[in-house]
Amino acid sequence: MFIKYLTIASPKEIIREIEFKAGLNLIIDNTPTTEVHLTGNNVGKTTVLKLVDFCLGGKPSIIYTDTENKKEVYNLVKDYLIDEEIVITLTLVEDLNNLNSKEVVIKRNFLSKKKAVRSINGKDVLEKDFEEELLKQLIPNQKAEKPTFRQIISHNIRYKDENINNTLRTLDRYTSDVEYETLHLFLLGCTFDDGAKRQALLTKIKQEEAFKERLEKKQTKTAYEIALSMLEDEIAALDIKKSRATPHKGIESAHGIIGA
Repeated sequence: MFIKYLTIASPKEIIREIEFKAGLNLIIDNTPTTEVHLTGNNVGKTTVLKLVDFCLGGKPSIIYTDTENKKEVYNLVKDYLIDEEIVITLTLVEDLNNLNSKEVVIKRNFLSKKKAVRSINGKDVLEKDFEEELLKQLIPNQKAEKPTFRQIISHNIRYKDENINNTLRTLDRYTSDVEYETLHLFLLGCTFDDGAKRQALLTKIKQEEAFKERLEKKQTKTAYEIALSMLEDEIAALDIKKSRATPHKGIESAHGIIGA
């Protein structure tokens, strides 16, 4: 799929509509060459990529927080997006040169609950189902649980340092090797439907290994084995004592009944 339009609008007007063409598309700075102190930064290059990412399931906060410092929120931008009820529309097509090509139109705004706009081809989609619906529309052949839609498109939308600087490891730093393995197999065209199951099993193994490590911090394996052996000997001795006592009581009880 190719991007055809990215539209920013309020209920009153279209604020900006960016049309994309087949081939290379550039965002060019119009800063006058006579203004030597102006660098051309902050013209909206990264913001355009963030808006595309937002329409493809990214969190609203990516638009109004600093890319490098997530704790820094641009409240002026956030308030504007909410107060003006800004809607972002992303139009995708299979072929930019074919007017009859399949089209996918995605709309989102920054409001919540009943005022939230979240639709694909005019159909409202719940937040919990949004990523799954995007996967059905844009990558219909992917039926497995892993890699996820967001993991797959991490190679296509790059504006964060970890995405730009890393060619293959485009996910966040907490992503495990096994998740990357599943993603890279998918990108290479290898079918691996049990990726999610394998990740779950490896996670469980890691949990068991961590539990074992915590136990061995208190005592060694040998110490536990010795303690277990002592307990088993004590249980065996109690069983012998119990087996000797029980028949004797039964005989006494029987003699008592006969005597009576």
